[in-house]
Amino acid sequence: MSPDPSPVHHSMARAVLLLQLKLLLGALRDFLLSPLSLGAAVLDVAMSRHQPPRYFRGVLQLGQRSDEWIDLWSGSRDESGARRENVDALMLRVEEVLRDPQSGARRTRVLKRWAQRQVSRARVRITAETPGNRPSDSGPTAK
Repeated sequence: MSPDPSPVHHSMARAVLLLQLKLLLGALRDFLLSPLSLGAAVLDVAMSRHQPPRYFRGVLQLGQRSDEWIDLWSGSRDESGARRENVDALMLRVEEVLRDPQSGARRTRVLKRWAQRQVSRARVRITAETPGNRPSDSGPTAK
């Protein structure tokens, strides 16, 4: 007799769905970064007399970080390696919550707090990288 194919089917279905989600995220990222990179390049050229180019480089760094987070081809690597905080980890947590209704509510709260921390960290990084948000630039100016 042949072994039950359901674990193999489940594993393959999960891998295919995860790849499709990552492809969709990558396409959405590319769709958003394309006009953003053009705008950043135009800004850098327009402001080249007053400051060195930085906006386009910032878009490139954002693209690199998002590429590392999406980690499109992680399914081809051996799972024994170190875990990274990326789409795979997020989807694993979501899957665990969906599979275990006993601890699902607690894990949902943990996931929500994690997502809120990630958004807060991203906002802090964006605020720190924005040129007009330096402490000397903020606050009302006296006339």
